[in-house]
Amino acid sequence: MEISSWIAQTKQSILGELEQHVYDQATANNLVDTALASLIEHAVAKLKLEMPAATGVASTLLGFLKPLMAAADSLGLDDKIAELVASHGVDAAMRDRVIAGLTRYLQDNSGRLMSVAQQALMRQLTQQ
Repeated sequence: MEISSWIAQTKQSILGELEQHVYDQATANNLVDTALASLIEHAVAKLKLEMPAATGVASTLLGFLKPLMAAADSLGLDDKIAELVASHGVDAAMRDRVIAGLTRYLQDNSGRLMSVAQQALMRQLTQQ
């Protein structure tokens, strides 16, 4: 077997399964859940510093609503509240802004992220 043919076959074999295994590992470790929660917490902390008045009003409102949410949940009104939030587009707008931020990050850092992925792949394949 010619070396270039062997390399192509090996590459195809490894890459054919790599995407699924990356997906499985990310899912098993709640990777995006954990990273997203941390990203949002840090982003909001920065917003609190940059926009104290606006975030102060939001914090006050949410602080007032938090005890009501527990009561609403126990009364079965949590679905109604979720519908109200959705009807004002808050959930969709937040989702779209989070996705836009993550997408921009991935696009802006794609070269570096590819290098990280390649190095991890090579480290794992060369371990004995």
